[in-house]
Amino acid sequence: MRRLLLAAGGILLVGGGAIAVILSTGGDASLPEPPAPVVAVPAAPIPIPVGPLPGLEGDRPYGGPASTPAVQYEPAPLPPPEDSWEAVPRTARPAKLGRIGPALQNELNEIQPRLALCFAEEVQARHGQLPVSRALDGASRGDGPTAVLLLDLEVQPGRIRIVDAPVESQGQASDGLVACAQRILRGHVLRTPVATEPARFRLIFPLHP
Repeated sequence: MRRLLLAAGGILLVGGGAIAVILSTGGDASLPEPPAPVVAVPAAPIPIPVGPLPGLEGDRPYGGPASTPAVQYEPAPLPPPEDSWEAVPRTARPAKLGRIGPALQNELNEIQPRLALCFAEEVQARHGQLPVSRALDGASRGDGPTAVLLLDLEVQPGRIRIVDAPVESQGQASDGLVACAQRILRGHVLRTPVATEPARFRLIFPLHP
């Protein structure tokens, strides 16, 4: 019975303290408002440039074989016109020209002393300003000292005419030397009965003193 009385007294004491607190605050028994919730503001997005991704190792797929650049070849040169001297096969020696070979060789031997004069420096100087004809399918310069001409031979019944003697390879010869030799050879006519059928030949002719 005593314990019950003590418990009841404790309850009354606590209740009285609560009432005293309420009265001291002006009778406002409302609880303090909880703080406003903090709302996280998302950060502004960082602009990222969008574009094609760079290729890997020469724009080849990952893990694929390396691409090989296409090889470009120059187009094959067109064949020369049939009526041009470039279409005439070259011949290395007069002996390969058939019946006219020996007669032509003798004639070139007769011309050789005149061609030897072209090697003189004063003769080259006099011919240095003359134009030099060159073979379209030949080289203008070479490593060797000897100039090589191509004798364009036109055969008619009873005669052989040297139409021109363009440079096939000039070597280290001067323009004056070549111009002098061409002046002697160009238009030279050999009259011989062994020339019977019309034909054209191209003879390789090295220049020697």
